[in-house]
Amino acid sequence: MILCVAGVIVGRSDELRAMQAMLDRARHAPTALILDGPAGIGKTTLLRATAQRANASEFLVLTTTGAAAEVGLAWTALADLLGRIDKTVLAGLPALHQRALSAVSTGEAGPGGDERLVATAFRAALEAVCRRQPVLLVVDDAHWVDEASKLALGFAVRRLSGPVGVLAAYRSGEPGSRDQSWLSLPNSDSVSRLTMGPLSLGALYEVIADRDGAAPPRPTMIRIHTLSGGNPFYALELARGLHAHPGADLTVLPATLTRLIVGERIGDLDPVTAQAAVTVAIAAEPTVEMVAAATGHCPTALVAILQPLESRGVLAFAGHHIRFTHPLIASALATDADPAVRRHAHRRLADIVDNPELRARHLALSTPHGDPDTLTALDRGAETAAARGAYSAAAELVGLAIRLGGDTESRRLRGAEFHFRAGALDDAEALIAPVVETFPPGLVRALGFMILGGVRGYRDGMVSAAGVLQRAVAEAAEYPVLRTQALMLLALASGLSDDMAACVDHARQARADADKTGIAALRSQALALWVHVSFMYGLGTDTAALQAALEIEDREATVPATLQPTAVYALNCAWTGRLDDARAAMNEVVRRCAERGSEVDMIWAAEQLTMIDIGRGRYLDAQQTATEALDRARQLDAQLPLISAHTAVASAAAYQGDVDVTLAAASRAIETATAAGLSYLVRPALMSVAFAQVSAGDYAAALHSMKPLLDTFDPHHDSEIMAGAYIPDAVEALTSLGRTAEAEPLVAALETNGAHRDRPWMLAVGARCRALVAAAAGDLDGAYRHAEAALTHHERLPMPFERARTQLLLGQLLRRRRRTKAAIEAVRGAAAAFDEIGSPLWAARAQRELDRLAPRSVGALTGAECQVAEKAASGLSNKQIAAAMYLSPKTVEMYLSNAYRKLGIRSRAQLAGRLHQDHLAEHVEPRQLAETELAVRVVPAG
Repeated sequence: MILCVAGVIVGRSDELRAMQAMLDRARHAPTALILDGPAGIGKTTLLRATAQRANASEFLVLTTTGAAAEVGLAWTALADLLGRIDKTVLAGLPALHQRALSAVSTGEAGPGGDERLVATAFRAALEAVCRRQPVLLVVDDAHWVDEASKLALGFAVRRLSGPVGVLAAYRSGEPGSRDQSWLSLPNSDSVSRLTMGPLSLGALYEVIADRDGAAPPRPTMIRIHTLSGGNPFYALELARGLHAHPGADLTVLPATLTRLIVGERIGDLDPVTAQAAVTVAIAAEPTVEMVAAATGHCPTALVAILQPLESRGVLAFAGHHIRFTHPLIASALATDADPAVRRHAHRRLADIVDNPELRARHLALSTPHGDPDTLTALDRGAETAAARGAYSAAAELVGLAIRLGGDTESRRLRGAEFHFRAGALDDAEALIAPVVETFPPGLVRALGFMILGGVRGYRDGMVSAAGVLQRAVAEAAEYPVLRTQALMLLALASGLSDDMAACVDHARQARADADKTGIAALRSQALALWVHVSFMYGLGTDTAALQAALEIEDREATVPATLQPTAVYALNCAWTGRLDDARAAMNEVVRRCAERGSEVDMIWAAEQLTMIDIGRGRYLDAQQTATEALDRARQLDAQLPLISAHTAVASAAAYQGDVDVTLAAASRAIETATAAGLSYLVRPALMSVAFAQVSAGDYAAALHSMKPLLDTFDPHHDSEIMAGAYIPDAVEALTSLGRTAEAEPLVAALETNGAHRDRPWMLAVGARCRALVAAAAGDLDGAYRHAEAALTHHERLPMPFERARTQLLLGQLLRRRRRTKAAIEAVRGAAAAFDEIGSPLWAARAQRELDRLAPRSVGALTGAECQVAEKAASGLSNKQIAAAMYLSPKTVEMYLSNAYRKLGIRSRAQLAGRLHQDHLAEHVEPRQLAETELAVRVVPAG
């Protein structure tokens, strides 16, 4: 739409300012603007002007335009964008990504046929470009962008962090314009929307006068403005009609403006021209040669046939490509065409195009019924699309075959599977659920239940799929491969619903069935699942099975993380105390998931990395991983990822002493898991809440939080760290509240199973818990021996927090045995460790214990509190004090809070006066100040 007068856009000053603001923001961070409005309102003109500005400002501008004829052709929009990226950038990507993007550009089958891989590769390409210069993605007529490209674009833009802007234009009222969900950014405030309203009467006057040399009289212009609603395209068409037929009555209009466009601008076309124009309208990327062949003309004759339309500004030739000057014209022509003419054009195009997907679509649209050749072509086109990872396009082609009378069990199965892989879960269920019971018993029905179980499991949680999966197992009794796959899914569903006994039984049977098939990849997955769930059930590590699974693992296959031997190995290392090995192996899992774009598995792996880093005392790393996982999960908006991410955030916050964040994140995880019936996933969140409450000394609340865990405690199966991480907290809470007898079975399980499995974590925390029980019974000598034994076990356990917790207990026991010097040494070591890893609540505990070990007059400040108070009074910030005294900012906050309480003040402003008034130095003994100063000097910054 031309809205320019002398090269200047008129009537759009506000929109132009919004575009410039978007470009300015995009130089620094991802920014998006959604532009919408009715056809002809001027969106394309505004987009082109913005693209020109961006080019002049050293942006790399990548553009594509959706087309109605190309909606069913996968990757067309993505291929446009890729074609504008420097080949040297693409050559620098990993080989797998290069092959995937090459397949998009050439139409050949890519590696693995995975939409997610293509999306991940495209994201990597954009990130590489952003490192060179800012990027502007311009998507015109986004409502007509093919589904595969839309998925890839959405995947990429949601994860970009560099200088990139996205500008997408939608036509109001088009069915596809309602779905703008692909265009979201990590920061929702970075996405703005702009609706283009009507032009003013004055602006329309300028536009029409510029085109026609003169504008109609004002009364006529007012009528044009009213009838067009200020839409410049419609207004120009009305003015064109008046210019061609002076004196025409504007009140006598066709029923629709589309008809006006076809009738007044294009006019009545002779049959030859009409056939050629319709062929151009329905073809994807029409060229002179293609349309000439489809219409039976030589290229020269075709150009002559279309020349009158070119003269009227209806279409244009760009090299040998043909395009209508506005998509509305092509759409109007195709819609208004005689059905026989339109079907004939589709039939001729089907005879010419080589692309099997395009050929299948043209064949399907060339007939109201499905002949065998058409149905076969649709089947082949669907398989071709699926092989390229374009599952949405494949599902559409299968749907066409079904609507043309080819409704068979196999097509419904394939269509449902394609919808499932494309993420259209409701469409998949709608295709398979109503008919699965009518399928022949055995293989076909088993496949139907498998697909339905997968759909419901991903959408609603695996528990909701358990009944369907049980049906699948029963139907697949004579088919070991299918039965194995169904059993593995059923095992996961059972485990998530907290029926670990059934989970282990299903996994054991899946392993046996997989062995019978002799298929290495299937055996590897079944073995990995068995190792994973049997360990969780307290049966120890099946080392032989894990080794076998790793040896035959297909590292290139797209397999859920819980069935990947490498992932199971990483977890096993983490759960048995080999944290560095666990970190390295889980990093490999993350790399694979990232390369394949497996978002759900990436979030699951992030949760595991969070726990591994917490064990290693890397709390900041854990927090960052958990936060990023939550950002990803919110973008996916699916139950399992959200539970995993909130659980990870709760865990990291708990160990950093942030009780409020812990409670908020854990509550979200618990609510989501409970609503989905995922009982097992409630447990980790409850453990984080209980740990935070114990850290804060709120033992009654902690026991209340742990009640569901304690009520179902199984001493034979629940003492491994992933199931029993809460046990040390429960023992501390119980002994502190005088309920020692209730703690005894928990301690005994740790000791017995730890010795049986030679598990360092169980042995270390079991000995510490035994020390708590002994101390509660008054056996200080026995308690001390158990605490010393615990420290010995800690030498095999690279978990600094657990060791510091035991050191703190040892210091408390030494104090009670009046061994003050040794107690101070133990507690100082614990305080230093807590502060170094960033655990302020436990650092405060250790400091309070040091205060007890240094007697002072009532109400006096400790040496550390004194120093912090003096520095705060001198004007230093908490961060500056922390750096000067080698403390964490949270510990400084704790010391200041204690000082305020003891001095009877409430703010830093009151501090200097009160210190001067009370002669602070008189409250602190010189020896105490020296000792405390030494204590804080050896504590590294947290």
